[in-house]
Amino acid sequence: MAFKNVLCYGTINPDLMYFIDEVPIVGGDIRSKDYKIRAGGTAINCAENIKNWNIKTSILGNSIGKDPLGEYIISYLKKSKIGFEDVILNEYLTPTCSIYIDKNGERTIISSGYETCEWNDLNNIENYDSLIIDRYSIKYIHQNLKKNNLDNIFITQAGYQEKIDYKLDFLVVSKDEIDVLEANSLLKEGLVTWILLTSSSLPARLLSRDGVLEITPPDFKTLNATGAGDVTAAYIGAHGVEDVISTTKNACAAGAIVAGTGNLPSIEKIKEVSKLVDIKPR
Repeated sequence: MAFKNVLCYGTINPDLMYFIDEVPIVGGDIRSKDYKIRAGGTAINCAENIKNWNIKTSILGNSIGKDPLGEYIISYLKKSKIGFEDVILNEYLTPTCSIYIDKNGERTIISSGYETCEWNDLNNIENYDSLIIDRYSIKYIHQNLKKNNLDNIFITQAGYQEKIDYKLDFLVVSKDEIDVLEANSLLKEGLVTWILLTSSSLPARLLSRDGVLEITPPDFKTLNATGAGDVTAAYIGAHGVEDVISTTKNACAAGAIVAGTGNLPSIEKIKEVSKLVDIKPR
């Protein structure tokens, strides 16, 4: 099953990516082996994958500036046919995200410019059947998330930062952001139905009130982990949990493909790689 219209709410920014051997020491001076600029932020990372799977999608989140970087973002969204009509434009500079990727594919991230951003609310959310949100944006839409009119919308959250006192269908979160006790508390209180605990070095875990499943993704070499967590959340938010095992395996496969290749994963490739994902009771 796939949803018909998905809203991706979160950070919107260009990513300035630098490929280095290792992060410099304080006062150091190094040269990047390569660099590139791409449209990024969780909202765009999720939406570009969902659109690639031929599902209608739009983005909302922070404002962007009427400057060259803002124009770059708008141009990319138009070309990608991602809905952006309600994204706020203001007179401040477009926020940026500088990402330093070392030889092991691990990232060091510096986000800048969000202090002057305005944020969309969730008016007209009833036009969507699925909502994906990121951890950075919760404080701007917290009250919207507690409204009863979200009951008919499948909600997926990528990452964990603010206290969760609203209902989520699915939480995709790193083991570094939440411990198992806190995750089990959210499940016991009925605030979250499913939690996928991810890790860069250990098997992932799928938690629910019914128990725990251990997920071992394919052993791919990580070239660049940027966007891997977002595509995992995007797959879940786009396809729901009618078959939660299949959805989770495919979502983990999508994340592995992005981390190992840097490419947008097709549905065909996801299904192929998902056969390498091992999932079993723990």
